[in-house]
Amino acid sequence: MYLYRFLVKTKEKEIPVIIAAENDLKAFEQVDVELEKFYLKVLDIEDVTLYEKKKIRKCAGFVIDEAT
Repeated sequence: MYLYRFLVKTKEKEIPVIIAAENDLKAFEQVDVELEKFYLKVLDIEDVTLYEKKKIRKCAGFVIDEAT
């Protein structure tokens, strides 16, 4: 299992998305699922970028700085 950090870009903003998944394909698919669950309207997504991928061990995490 891996922990993924994505940055989703829309016309209005950039949204950090964290996903736990078994592989890259499932992680990218889960980004869409999580966005659909979180937002009431469908977003006009311009780009989805994978920034980091870490193997989940006892401890794993990401720092998300809103300024970046």
